[in-house]
Amino acid sequence: MAFLEQFSGPEKALLVALPYRAGLWVSQSDATGGKTADAQELQALSRIIEAKARGMFRSAFVHEVMAETYGRRTEWKQWADGVERVPDECRHAMVLLEKKLIERDILAYRQTVMTIADDVARAFREHDENVGMGGRLLTMAGIMIDKLIGVFRGEEYESTALLNISEKEDLALGTLAAALRMDQTP
Repeated sequence: MAFLEQFSGPEKALLVALPYRAGLWVSQSDATGGKTADAQELQALSRIIEAKARGMFRSAFVHEVMAETYGRRTEWKQWADGVERVPDECRHAMVLLEKKLIERDILAYRQTVMTIADDVARAFREHDENVGMGGRLLTMAGIMIDKLIGVFRGEEYESTALLNISEKEDLALGTLAAALRMDQTP
C-alpha cells in the first residue's frame, strides 16, 4: 500500500470509497426503474469493482486503490450514506491527487472513477417501461445527434448501450466528469 500511505486516514478513506460512491451516485440519480433498476445497478457496480480490483492498470496507484475498494466491500453499505456529496468529494480528491501524484496516476484515477460510473449507468434501461412513443422518438433523436457528434469527433457509440443511460444519469455523468475535471485530461 505504498501509494496510499502518503495520504492521511480521511484522505485515503475518500480516495478508496470514491470509485464505489461515484457509481452509486449515478445509479441513484434516476429512480425511474425502481427497485429492479437499483438491484441490477448495484449488482453491476459490485461486479465492476471486483473486475477492476483483479485487473491490471498502467497506474500502480489505481490498482492499489481498486484492490482496497474491493477489499473493504463490507463497508459499502456505510459508504452509501451522504452519497449526494460525491461531486464535491470528486473535486476534493482531484486537489489531493494533484498535490501528491504524477499526471499519469491522476489521469488513471479520473478515468477509472468515470468508467465505473458510466458502466453502472449502462447496466439497466430505465426509460422504456413507462415512456410513450413520443418519448421514445425523442430519446432516439437525441442518440442519433450524439452519434453524429461522435462521428465528427472520431468516437464510436454503441446505440444499445446509450439507450440504457437515462437523461438523469447522463446529467449525473456530466456533473461527475466536470467534478473530476475530465476536460483536463490529455
